[in-house]
Amino acid sequence: MKLYAHPDNYKTKKVLIAARYAGLEIETPSGGAATSTGRIPVLETEQGCIFSSTAIARYVSRINRVVGLYGQNLIEGGMIDSWIEFCTHELEVPLCTWVLPVQGVFPEVKEATACAKEDVKKALAVLNNHLLHNTFMVGHSISLADIAICCALIDGMSLVLDEAFRKPYGNLMRWFDLCTSQPQFAAVLGSVKLCGAPGKGAPAAKEAQPKKQAQPKKEAQPKKEAQPKKEAAPKKEAKGDKKEEKPAASPEQARKDKLKKVVKEGGKRGVEIEGAADMGGLQFFCTSVDCPEGDVELLVESMKAMNAKSDPTEEERKGGSGHIGKMIFSAGTEHLAVCAYVPEEKQAQLSCADWIKKVLESQCGQVVAEAKDVSTGIVKANPDKGVFPLKIREPMIIEANNFLRKLGLFPEDDSDDDEMVFGDDDFPSMEAAGAGARRRRPQGRRRAPQRLDRERARPEPATARSRSACGGRGATDAQGSSA
Repeated sequence: MKLYAHPDNYKTKKVLIAARYAGLEIETPSGGAATSTGRIPVLETEQGCIFSSTAIARYVSRINRVVGLYGQNLIEGGMIDSWIEFCTHELEVPLCTWVLPVQGVFPEVKEATACAKEDVKKALAVLNNHLLHNTFMVGHSISLADIAICCALIDGMSLVLDEAFRKPYGNLMRWFDLCTSQPQFAAVLGSVKLCGAPGKGAPAAKEAQPKKQAQPKKEAQPKKEAQPKKEAAPKKEAKGDKKEEKPAASPEQARKDKLKKVVKEGGKRGVEIEGAADMGGLQFFCTSVDCPEGDVELLVESMKAMNAKSDPTEEERKGGSGHIGKMIFSAGTEHLAVCAYVPEEKQAQLSCADWIKKVLESQCGQVVAEAKDVSTGIVKANPDKGVFPLKIREPMIIEANNFLRKLGLFPEDDSDDDEMVFGDDDFPSMEAAGAGARRRRPQGRRRAPQRLDRERARPEPATARSRSACGGRGATDAQGSSA
């Protein structure tokens, strides 16, 4: 396959990263300018050509289903499409309005730039809130949604989104660093340098240069030597000391601050588990949390927060899932922490110790503590054997659910994603429909829809005011619009 596109454009990089995940070799001929090839980007295949960067990225992502760039099922595929549309209309439009003048593509319109900055803040806030409880945009691994949004942010992160602007979006920056550190991203993007000082644009810098040259007051230099204001240095040192005092504010205080975050996350997750379990009639639930970061003690505190009694009078409910058995997982850099909980009334049906032992054995883990109600364990990372905490987390959740199924404590999953089920309207006659259905499935059996353990509400996109200010220039795919 050949891709005719601008090599430095972030939309081209989006396609190339997806191709690396899919294991495809895509040739990018040099000199593929729009003047010689017409509308670009264009992907040339043996079956025909595909244009528009988003359409090409979707095509490439769907080629290798095993990788899962387009999700593991239909609902995840729909969520990925939602985030791609959000990226195109709510993030790329204002961000390009801000970035392209800095790149010298077209003159800056100050009113449009001001509106663009506000719209970028809104879009980044939506992403930051979503990533508070999610490692990736959709599911538990890199998808096309992560690739599209990360590539859309590259130019902004390098040119205009300085450290002060990025500061409120900690969750987003954690996710951005995680994405850009992946080998497939690094092979295409290289080393991503973040913008440091506030961006003032290239023209302002050029204007500052002649002012420096126009300064004939070099004679003032001895005054600098004569200045006894070298005493200002200790002031800087004093300021530095003050800054050093903050991180030195005892590891105990840092531990307390982290514990607050863990308890807050656990309380919210407890409410979600209670609602999901009640709707599905579940007695047990398996999920993951982020804030403990593999710390076993903090993971136990998170479990306690989930099990805390919920006060219905509170404006923001917390906990409330103490009657539901749970196994929760938290990935750290050195190991994956696991915590199992079985309420007293369910201990006759399930042994907490046996449950966690079975799950840990699947990845050669070890038990840290055993009890009738709460047991903990860890699985140490082993890069030489391909054991990584994030990688093994999902298989272990599946193993925990399978153990419950064998005991009849978790519903069977009868769904078959590869099997097609047709309705009466898909056939020319009712008789043919009945015959076709009987050939595919025993008579009288109907497939129940697959139930998701938990669905998160997806944010509704806000209208980007900068789109009208610049006529949609920049984000509309002059090199390929969204499909």
